Amino acid sequence: MRFAGSNISFAPTGLKSAGGSSGAAAAAGINDVSESFAAARKTAPRFDEMAASAMRNRSDEKRQAMISEANVTSAGLNAFGQTKGAALQAEASIKAAKMQADAAKQSSTMGAIGSIAGAALGMFSFTSDETTKTNIKQIDSALEKLRNLKPVSFYYKEEYGDPSRKHHGFIAQEYKQVLPDATYKDEATGKLCIDPIDVIALLVRANQELEARITRLEVKSVLEAV
Repeated sequence: MRFAGSNISFAPTGLKSAGGSSGAAAAAGINDVSESFAAARKTAPRFDEMAASAMRNRSDEKRQAMISEANVTSAGLNAFGQTKGAALQAEASIKAAKMQADAAKQSSTMGAIGSIAGAALGMFSFTSDETTKTNIKQIDSALEKLRNLKPVSFYYKEEYGDPSRKHHGFIAQEYKQVLPDATYKDEATGKLCIDPIDVIALLVRANQELEARITRLEVKSVLEAV
């Protein structure tokens, strides 16, 4: 800078120097910031890697949980299958044992009934000789006795006979009220039994009574007509 009317000039030497110094400082500052940023980036947490790692861990945990659940379910199904199989086997064994017991009981009962029936038929067929009997009397009021009997139809229970076949006969407890002497208890089975052969004699005698009654009515009708 030159002053007017003077040969003296002034140059702000410090200004250039200052300007140069400021540029270097700025450059140094920029370099420092860049280096700091780079260093910060190097030391900063890698959130992308952390997120990926977390996703992998979560996937592994879920896969392990599914495998564990599948193993537990499989073990439970196997245990249930074994338990159910054992229960079915036990139930089948119980049913088989019951069927065997029922068959044995039915066989015993039917054998006893057969023996009783055979004995009754044998007595009827072979012991009707007069010399085997005492206190022989004619049956009276056979119609009344037959009228008091209560014939029924029925099916035997499975353990006592064929449950599908319909039978006709009497109830022993009711039969006993009309013909007590023709009713007895079988010691082998503990059941009350009847002797149906007695009914044959009653039927024959009842038929005779009806014929006698019809004859009397016919004679009476003829006499009244005369």
